[in-house]
Amino acid sequence: MGGAVTESRKTKLPESLGFREGISSVHTSRTMMLGELSLVLEHVGKNAKAVEYLAAIVEQNVLGKPTQTTRKRSAERLVELYSLDQSRAVFRLLRHFWTADASARPLLAYLAAAARDSLLRESTPFVVAIPVGASVTPAQTSQHLSEKYPKRFQASTALATAQRLASSWTQAGYLTGKVNKKRTRPVVTPVTVTFALLLGYLCGTRGKMLLDTIWTRMLDRTPAEIADLATDASKHGWMNYKAADVPLLADAISHHYLSHLQTSRQLAGNA
Repeated sequence: MGGAVTESRKTKLPESLGFREGISSVHTSRTMMLGELSLVLEHVGKNAKAVEYLAAIVEQNVLGKPTQTTRKRSAERLVELYSLDQSRAVFRLLRHFWTADASARPLLAYLAAAARDSLLRESTPFVVAIPVGASVTPAQTSQHLSEKYPKRFQASTALATAQRLASSWTQAGYLTGKVNKKRTRPVVTPVTVTFALLLGYLCGTRGKMLLDTIWTRMLDRTPAEIADLATDASKHGWMNYKAADVPLLADAISHHYLSHLQTSRQLAGNA
């Protein structure tokens, strides 16, 4: 469990590609907002610019918020979680995969949010370590937060944040149940695995280590299972990969998604 957190802190995340560091977290006030993200992506074109996403939320009110203030606040939180900016590789890849497999969307969104929300990212090993079928209470999660971040949360804030994290875990598929939540395994598809591998690639991981990064560990599958799913992804055309070619996995990914992996500066230069 600790390995994923340690790696997250040790590896500097490339913010130019859409990752975000720092201690601020949307989960002190909101969840991963899967429903809101889904509505926005449904109403805004795939190649839209960042200003078009904001206009859809604030001016067109695609989320159906009652006031201008709540519209702006929702837009701010969604930008914090997902960037909503095609010039950022993480969001560009999220949009690329979003229409490919509806069943993959909850975990695709979770991975993208975790790339930008450090609390969500660093708390995922906690929930993944809980046995499938076991009960998960806000008190457990609150205690974990208080122990992990002893000076960060007051008791009431830790409990409220724990409840929001539990909601995000439920939206992503790690938990089930409205009140009495139990641990489940999230739905993982070849599309999800491809996205997780690409996040590892963007962070500088290469070779067989791509099968065991903080992003693939969030899938709650073993490296062997990840490799099998990568093979399935290749069969479906999401990458060019064979099980015997683990050392070449980075090449298989980078060649397949070259335009998606470039920075906004590189994209501008190629325009």
